[in-house]
Amino acid sequence: MRLRTTPARLWLLTVASVLVVAGLSVSAGSALEQARNGVEVLGEDAGPQAMATTELYLALAGMDAHVADVLLMGTDHGLGSGRESAEEQYEASRTRANEALLQAASLTEGDSIEERNVQAVLDGLGEYERVAGEALLLNDEAEAPPGEVDGAALERYREGSRLMHTDLMPKAFNLGLGSSAIVRANHEEGQDALVLGLLRVGGTGVLAIGVLAGFQIYLSRRFRRRLNVPLLAATALTTALTAGVVLTLDAAGGAQSRAKEEGLDAAMALARAEAVATDMQADQSRYLLDPELADNHQQVYLERAQAVLFRPAGNLEEYYGQIREVADAYPDLPGEGVQPGEDGQDTDPGTLGYLGEDARDSLLPTERGALGEVLSAYDTLQDEDRRMRELSEDGDRSGAIDARMDIAHHQEGAFTDYTDALDRLIELHGEQFASGIDSGERSLSVWAWLLPTGTLLVLALLAAGARPRLAEYR
Repeated sequence: MRLRTTPARLWLLTVASVLVVAGLSVSAGSALEQARNGVEVLGEDAGPQAMATTELYLALAGMDAHVADVLLMGTDHGLGSGRESAEEQYEASRTRANEALLQAASLTEGDSIEERNVQAVLDGLGEYERVAGEALLLNDEAEAPPGEVDGAALERYREGSRLMHTDLMPKAFNLGLGSSAIVRANHEEGQDALVLGLLRVGGTGVLAIGVLAGFQIYLSRRFRRRLNVPLLAATALTTALTAGVVLTLDAAGGAQSRAKEEGLDAAMALARAEAVATDMQADQSRYLLDPELADNHQQVYLERAQAVLFRPAGNLEEYYGQIREVADAYPDLPGEGVQPGEDGQDTDPGTLGYLGEDARDSLLPTERGALGEVLSAYDTLQDEDRRMRELSEDGDRSGAIDARMDIAHHQEGAFTDYTDALDRLIELHGEQFASGIDSGERSLSVWAWLLPTGTLLVLALLAAGARPRLAEYR
């Protein structure tokens, strides 16, 4: 049998070693490429698309809030920061909405369903602008004083607001949910691919190390030499390459998870909190400018407030007290660790919503002070809301309107303080997202040259170790 001869065995072990090293290189290269694609999709495609759709929702909420404020101001152009400023803010929100739509359209190109949704929002936005413009024009023509909106103008505004809240904003929110689902699906797919890649690289690496070690043992026994230094170096380098790729894949997967969960997911949740709170400000203006539906606008305000920060409360007065408890207790949150009652149900569901337990737990301990500032500002915002409603209920309509303008249309107003604190927190999560993506890309990029260089070096060492032994049998 030819395989029983020493030259045949030498050639067999040499070829086997070359094949397993090549297999390791191919397996590692494929796994690293999949990891790079996952990081790229999150950082440059699905992630930005998700943020763009969330920005759209915020901009739409801002547009409707500013229209309500301008109507509430009526002929008094000096209320708050002034009507001109409110109109500029409306234009800024409109510009942001159009920019977000354009970005979403470019990122959803090729996805027929998402493209249709983006186009539907774009078409509806044009209709909203037309109706809102007519409402403002009718109110100006009627020379309506503050808080006494012209009937025809109010009807047009109601029509535009219904369009915004029953069509445009739900579509924008669904775009955000769809983008989040895409991010989640891509992430889960990428993590599964990483696990399989780790198993393939680890298995191929162990096989390569085993073959090289077996080659070393055979040479040691057959030629009565203790060590073949080049082959030993090839084995050590193969071990290092295997371990390096496995550790890099694990690190890249961890960085990608942190970028998504502690960065993108948290930033999107907080951006939605800002959008809902912006819509709550519009509810305040609607409460004052539309007395016929004031109770409805007050209830809607409470429902939106519960989405931002949930505590069990049946009315606004209870809610104000619950929010004060949250701000005072932070970083502990009311309701944590509550045991089930006798009926098996929790007596307190906890502190939930966009600013609740999930928001706190997504932060590093050193960053939790930023959420404390947001909760404190949110509590102040609720105090100001209470003051505005008390003035209105006491019949001081002018004072209530002034209070509303103080909340949203002063540089040091409660809503500005809240959004500034929230934007700082969103920025922290944006930095975590960018840091996670950068860390993943940086750890993977080095292997673009390290893997082929290492593979060639292993093959060179393998040749240097096997060649002298094969030469003895020429």
